[in-house]
Amino acid sequence: MTTLLATLVLVPDRSDEVLTRLRSEVAPWLRRLPGFVTSRWLLAADHDRCTVVVELADAAAVPDLEAALEPGSHDTVRSWWCERLEAVEDLGLAARPSITL
Repeated sequence: MTTLLATLVLVPDRSDEVLTRLRSEVAPWLRRLPGFVTSRWLLAADHDRCTVVVELADAAAVPDLEAALEPGSHDTVRSWWCERLEAVEDLGLAARPSITL
């Protein structure tokens, strides 16, 4: 399992518009990647950053994500850009125990 952590920087006064576009275009594209398992989108309280956690069955799609997101590039014309992209092979997390009542 590979976990990909992406930090997206958003222009705060356009964040609602940007998030709508990311949900309609980027999220479906992620789901079509080979080995896609799940993703979580976490928005900062001040709407200037979004952390995306993507779980992949293998690392085959990581180069596609790097090419699409261009981590570290900053184009001032765009309303968002990828500040950081990090692939982690195994986070070593324990499964969440279930609670039986």
